[in-house]
Amino acid sequence: MMKSKIFHINNYPWGRPEIFPISLAEINLLDDGISVRLVSDEQNIRATITEDNGPVCKDSCLEFFFCPSPDISRAYFNIEINPLGTMYVGFSDDGTRAASKPIEFYEFKHSMNVNVKREDSHWEVSYIVPFDLIKEFILDFNYQNLRCIKANFYKCGDETLYPHYAVWNNIDSNIVAEPDFHLPDYFGWIYF
Repeated sequence: MMKSKIFHINNYPWGRPEIFPISLAEINLLDDGISVRLVSDEQNIRATITEDNGPVCKDSCLEFFFCPSPDISRAYFNIEINPLGTMYVGFSDDGTRAASKPIEFYEFKHSMNVNVKREDSHWEVSYIVPFDLIKEFILDFNYQNLRCIKANFYKCGDETLYPHYAVWNNIDSNIVAEPDFHLPDYFGWIYF
């Protein structure tokens, strides 16, 4: 197993609120998928959404958007999760917000090994994105030769006491005036 890579989710392109979370992401390539761990130290955690593929971004939310085959496609997945373990999993086949739709992932949720830990103002989630899930949506995806992906990690909370929008790979707010994470042009390269 390769050493995990750590990414700090500490850019606030649309302004840092008075009280803001400290968040990071950890990613690793496994034999059967991509392992993701997202961590946040956050005051006033909001966790109310209980329906999978519901609007978890309204709660305290940690997100991973990624293009698994950036050399052949702009298609991306977005995986969003709140402190209750409620998930939204979406897919855009052409790399645009307009094409992004929730996917029925229930048969994969068990294989994703979703784990949530929460204690006071600290919470974290970990899961595995199975290569089988990626392959179902991107037929040309070749995990045997996977060396890199394009991705971004986000921490948001639309309806938290202190709404916030943090990113790992920065987004130019002079070009993107309102919070928007569905932007593959702002995904960063992650090399395994």
